[in-house]
Amino acid sequence: MKKATGILTLLIVLAVTVLAQKNKKQKMNIEKVKIEIWSDVVCPFCFIGKKKMEQAITNLNANDRVEVIWHSFQLAPDFPKDTSLPSTKYLSEKKGYPVKQIKAMYDQLAHQGKEYGIDFQFDNALSFNTLGVHRLIQWAKTVNKSTELKEGFMLAYFTDGIDLSQHENVLKVVEKIGLDTTKAKEILNSDEYMQQVEQDIYQSQQLGIRGVPYFLINEKEVISGAQSDEVFENVLRAALSKIESKETSSQQGICLPNGECK
Repeated sequence: MKKATGILTLLIVLAVTVLAQKNKKQKMNIEKVKIEIWSDVVCPFCFIGKKKMEQAITNLNANDRVEVIWHSFQLAPDFPKDTSLPSTKYLSEKKGYPVKQIKAMYDQLAHQGKEYGIDFQFDNALSFNTLGVHRLIQWAKTVNKSTELKEGFMLAYFTDGIDLSQHENVLKVVEKIGLDTTKAKEILNSDEYMQQVEQDIYQSQQLGIRGVPYFLINEKEVISGAQSDEVFENVLRAALSKIESKETSSQQGICLPNGECK
């Protein structure tokens, strides 16, 4: 009888422990604000928007209370693979923008980037097909390194003028982040993570996303473009406090698939 009572007590203790752990996990999930971001690594406003969101997270001491999920979006999916063009030449010759207009846009973006510690060097930037790096970022999600790899590719493109159409240069960025270059090479030489990229693009179409960056907070609040710092902080603050945000956002500070950033 005593043995049976002891076993029953043990089972009750185990059940209570499991339930407590489950409730704790559910509470932790509830307390996390989910920030989903659609962007492309060759989009300057995506880089600025990334910095704005990170600044808002830091200012609100929310690093442990948010979950950032990177989604794929290609501004130029038809760009030839394994080749590159100077970004100014690409926008001028392929998109039809006057060089003077492109230079003015770049000067404005370079000035704005400095406010967030971004050293835009547009004269050195080489446009390329971003599908491969998006697949690698999808892979990096599985090892919790997607944000670092995203940043690495953006720095390589915008600041260092690295030709990311060449696999050896892509692998150098991967290595610098501390990821397995052998695995990365296998991914680049295959179709791995293509399905995840396509799913992200399909989801962007369902959401009606026409330009990036696009931020979806807790599957409810939207920030379209690199809005003001106040918008990022107000929307994130509202999400953190579970208060419906009254902040409105128009489409400004955004990059479109036609190559225009406004």
